[in-house]
This record gives sequence, C-alpha cells and structure tokens, in this order.
Amino acid sequence: MASNGAFKLAIIGAGGISNAHAAGVKANSQKLAISAVIDPIPANRTKLATDHAAEQFDSVDSFLAARAGGKAQADGVVVCTPPSARIQIIEKCLKAGLHVLAEKPIAHHLADAKKLAEMVQQYPKLVTALAYCHRFTPGVVEMKKLTAGGKIGKLTRFENCFATYFPALREKWMSDPAVSGGGSFIDTGCHSLDLFLFLVGTPKMQACVKEFAWEGRGESSATAIVKSAVQGSIYPGVGGVILSGWMEPDRFTVSLVGTEGTLSYDYLKPTELVFQSSRGGAAEVLTVETHEVRFAKQLLAFAEAAQTGNRGVLASFAEGVLTAEAVDAVGRG
Repeated sequence: MASNGAFKLAIIGAGGISNAHAAGVKANSQKLAISAVIDPIPANRTKLATDHAAEQFDSVDSFLAARAGGKAQADGVVVCTPPSARIQIIEKCLKAGLHVLAEKPIAHHLADAKKLAEMVQQYPKLVTALAYCHRFTPGVVEMKKLTAGGKIGKLTRFENCFATYFPALREKWMSDPAVSGGGSFIDTGCHSLDLFLFLVGTPKMQACVKEFAWEGRGESSATAIVKSAVQGSIYPGVGGVILSGWMEPDRFTVSLVGTEGTLSYDYLKPTELVFQSSRGGAAEVLTVETHEVRFAKQLLAFAEAAQTGNRGVLASFAEGVLTAEAVDAVGRG
C-alpha cells in the first residue's frame, strides 16, 4: 500500500480492455491509482501512462526489476494481455509478491487453465482473481438477491445473449484460436458461463452449435445449452441458453425465468431491471445502478481483498477452470 493510501495498480497490456480498467481507477481516484503501465508497443503504453502520470515499461521483466530496485511501485497488477501470453506473466508477478487480477478467460485452453489454478495455490497470501466484471453489475446482483428471496418462484431457466456487430474482429487476435482459444464463445461466452456459475451453479455443457463466418478463424457465433451440476450448485439441474455473436445486431441481455415470473436485465437500458409476472399484467420496472460501474466496483473489491482478505464475489482461478471446462467440452471446431 502506498503512503498516500491509494492501492497502486500496474496495468500489464495497454490494449482496448485496459481502458475500461483505467476508467474504473479514475472513478475511485482516492482509493486506487495506476502506478505503472507495461506494454511492448510504445504508443499504447505512453498514452495510458501519460493519462495517469504512471511509469511505463516495455516488459514485465523491466517493470519487476525496477520495482525490486525501488524505482517502481505497485501493490497489484491487472493483466490485460491475450490469454496465450498470461501464464508466465502471472507466475513472475506472484513470485514478486504482487496480487493479480487477470482478464478473462483464464487461459486459451484447458491445460493452461489448470496450470494457473494449481500455480496460485502456492501463494495463499496473495489475492488472485479473474476479471469477470458482470458479477459486479448492479442489475445482476439484484437479480441474484431477488431470486434467492423467491421473487420468481422456482428457477427454471437462465437466458443470456452477448452479441454485437463487429466484423473487424476478423483481423484481431480475439478470433485467432492459437491466441484466444477460439472465437465469440470463449470471448463473450465465457462471461455468460461465469454468469451462469454465479447465478445458478456449475455449468455442464449439453450442446453447442457454432457458425464460422471467416475461414481459418474462430467461431463468429455460438448457441449453447448448459445445465447446472447436480452437486455444488445453487440451483441444481437448471438449464441455460447462451448466445454469443460478432455478426449480429446488438443484444446484451440476462434473464432468470421462474414459475412465478421472470427477471430481465438489458444492458442497453442500464438502470432498469424488469420483473414480469407469470400471471400477466404490467411489468414491474425496478431502478438499479448502471452496469457502467462494474469495472470500478470490481477493482475496489480486488483492492479490498488484498487489504482485508475478504474476497467478496471476485471470481477465483478455480472457478475459471469450471468455465474453461465447459468451453473445452465443445472444442475449437
């Protein structure tokens, strides 16, 4: 912890997703600070470092060497690199005594996911977590609370769609299976699988149909059916429908369907959680805080966990393996 009281974060990988974390830091500037930015591309790291008055480094090794010599500071790191590059980075940071929040998915294939989950067990005093930010969406949190309180009766189905029109991904690493592990399903579908894990229970893959719009790249869309495990789930035996896509109109919705009604959250209507009774009638619209706070809330939870040991709802690496197993069950083809 820095002397000014702010929890200092080093951002490793200054690509697109790092901007969401940086905005979360700015929203909590009294409690969080970006102290270092690490990226091999000068333009990426310079912009982010300049915006936050942070030190910049071209590699993790140079950052850790500077920190060991007292020329750089950090309490924890946020790893925003592609999945295939993470395992050595995370290991080096843990050895240096740094808390680690890693972007999703945990790895680009199941073998590395398991290696990472085993690795972090060797550092029980350090907080390691995966950045499954939708656990911190206020509408989702309220949905979980209301369902547990019986608002929708008996839970019977989970429905989730994260789809958008983003053809430029054809040329990005996210659609390169060698780097990302697949396409839209491992990219956004892993968020969906974690939401299922968070709201319902351990996802077990039942079926998945994929569409490939681009030759030699990962799937451009996927339709998956999962079912919560009989043991260890909040609601055993509940089915889920997960839709992901990169060549579709924008749809970002989560619904929990029950015998007495349905709770639905649409990210395009960020302050509304809707309850529709099974008996009909007008929908009940509940006001919730916007989902735009989810990165800020996640970073605060990470800092709190590092300081107090209270993990809250942060996703663990072990939970990341559970979602990786569901992705692996349908393969890359």
